Formats: sequence, structure tokens, C-alpha cells
Amino acid sequence: MPERERPSLSGLSIKRPLPDRGKPVVSIDQAESALLGDPPPVPEQPTPVVIPPDVQQTVLTDDHITVQSTVLSPSLLKARKKPVKIAWTFKIPLELHQQLTTVATHNGLTMSDIVIEAIQFHLPNFPHPSKK
Repeated sequence: MPERERPSLSGLSIKRPLPDRGKPVVSIDQAESALLGDPPPVPEQPTPVVIPPDVQQTVLTDDHITVQSTVLSPSLLKARKKPVKIAWTFKIPLELHQQLTTVATHNGLTMSDIVIEAIQFHLPNFPHPSKK
């Protein structure tokens, strides 16, 4: 395309009128207070904080502070190690894929879960190479 026909390089794109901006999303007062660092308005009712029962809780009363603590279970303390998974693509017959999809959906499982369990179940039945 020649340079004269490209609107981005000619002055025509600069001379076009700008589109209408529309109504502002926030009022000018709210925008100014946000820019000047005024604190945002505080909601009338604070949102309730839900603390899990396994976490230490501090209970404030008029006279003193009471600390309630419970011991975390070992499963929450240890980092869970996920098994390493490798992406693998393979071809299966259409009917088997349709059956796998139907069974997985009906049981609330993923197709990968069913395939992995089937391989784990059947793999020991095959001969394995002997270790030297």
C-alpha cells in the first residue's frame, strides 16, 4: 500500500475528531480524594472475619486478652508433595473415547483419573524386565 493511502502515516488520522467519552464512572470528588490520598469511606458494618478452628484465636474482652490455641494436625503442617505428572498423548478408538467420556461424566471423575487407575490396575499383570 503506498504511503499516501495509509491513514496511520498521513495526517488524516490525527485530524479526525475524537469519539465521545461518555459519562464518568466515578464522581470528580471521589477521583480527587483518591488522588490526594484521602482515606476511602468506611462501610457502616464491618465484614465478619471467619477464622478456621485450627488457627490460634485471640479473644478480646473488656478487662484482658485471652488466647485460645489448638494444635494443628500433622497433615496441615506438612507440605503435600504432589506426584510428578507427564503429559502424554495417545490415540484410542472413537467408541472407547465416547464410553470413557460418558462414564467419567456420570461418576464425576476426569478421564485421566480413570485411565491412570486402569493402567495401575493392569500394569502388574504384564511381564517386567528383570533387574540385574
